[in-house]
Amino acid sequence: METLLGYYVPSFFEMHIDTDVDDLTINRLPIRDMTVLFHEYIHFLQDISTYYGLNGIYVHSEYLHSVVNRIYKINDPNFYVPFDIKDNDDNVLLNKKIVTLTLGDSKSTLTNFDIQDILEDKAQISIANAYMNEIPEVTIHTQHNEYISFGASAIMENMADLLERLCSPDGYQKSPEFPYYAAEKVATYYAPEFAKQPLNILALCDMSLQSSNPGACFVRVIKGISRGDVCFRKPEEIYDYFYRQIAVMGDGSTESYFLQAYKRMLSLVQASLKSYFVGIPYMIPYYDWIDSLISFSIDWRQNDRYFLLKMASCDNLVKNDCWGKAIHDIGTPLMSNNHLGHFFKVVRYGTKGEMDVEYLKAINEVRKVFEFESSSCSMYDWCKKSKDATPNELCKFAPWKKHSEQRLCPFALVWKHWHLAGRIPVSIK
Repeated sequence: METLLGYYVPSFFEMHIDTDVDDLTINRLPIRDMTVLFHEYIHFLQDISTYYGLNGIYVHSEYLHSVVNRIYKINDPNFYVPFDIKDNDDNVLLNKKIVTLTLGDSKSTLTNFDIQDILEDKAQISIANAYMNEIPEVTIHTQHNEYISFGASAIMENMADLLERLCSPDGYQKSPEFPYYAAEKVATYYAPEFAKQPLNILALCDMSLQSSNPGACFVRVIKGISRGDVCFRKPEEIYDYFYRQIAVMGDGSTESYFLQAYKRMLSLVQASLKSYFVGIPYMIPYYDWIDSLISFSIDWRQNDRYFLLKMASCDNLVKNDCWGKAIHDIGTPLMSNNHLGHFFKVVRYGTKGEMDVEYLKAINEVRKVFEFESSSCSMYDWCKKSKDATPNELCKFAPWKKHSEQRLCPFALVWKHWHLAGRIPVSIK
């Protein structure tokens, strides 16, 4: 997610901190930088611990598999980019469209805004399929006659910003009201008493992200509160409300419907992330890291449902045991600062710091070739500073040609492992 002071790359586990500090050891950072890092880390947790975030990872993976399989069928070494998927036979187009619609507005920022009205409608899918033609859509109509789509992006940003305010009051810097206060303003519009308690908003944001359409879910629940259909005396009851919705299993046993869907998606994502690299012995640290993400996520949602509320109760990041547990168990995404080519990570406890999350950056570089006709690899400056790396001019205009080099860079490893050696992307323009 993009912010003013940093950004996180969803589905590919990378984040940037707007700082010139060249040591991203968390407890040594100035409080302002530590707070920005914490905000982006919350986006990482949203990626791996919410149904919506996990679904995004799965959709990206299915897109990449679809493109590669379609390239194999082209009887020519050249293929055109951006790659045009012309049919929805594998539902990739449908899934990408749904993710785009439910994300809501992810580009706009408004310093201040008040809600004049909230409009509920149906967004047209416009892709032929056997499952659905439209999905619920929520639009904020502001006092200045602006119309903004309220979806997962605004909920994620408000949730991360709210945790900043609660967990690091000394390091927090005020952000534009949209998107960083959007969920709070929507809640206040419908149920002002409920919205006075920040932890209520935090819990509802978190659990709304456990649906495939978070904006619609958030509004459905908050309208239920305003009508008196549901009542929450404390934020823990919001979690309990979602967990109480029961699904009957095939053997007659029951389980939380949320947990059932969540565990199924976790399993799909675990397999998807591992499928990027199949049968490579030296990738074991990567496989182990993926397993650690899955274990951490299921333990949180199945055994410690109030985890974020406990995190929010500590107003000192250095002493925040919940944040510390996350870093201990799964480490950090790949992190960068303002110096070109400088990348960092905190490894999870008990590991030696082998290559793991770094490979996702190379996969994202390949995705950019397919989706945005990128002709250069942004890992060039990183590779220049890496031991035994082999950066050269090909990195700047044709990194896919590096597959024949004796020592493969991360991009070339992905390209060759996906059996794309000899395939050449050609810009449509």
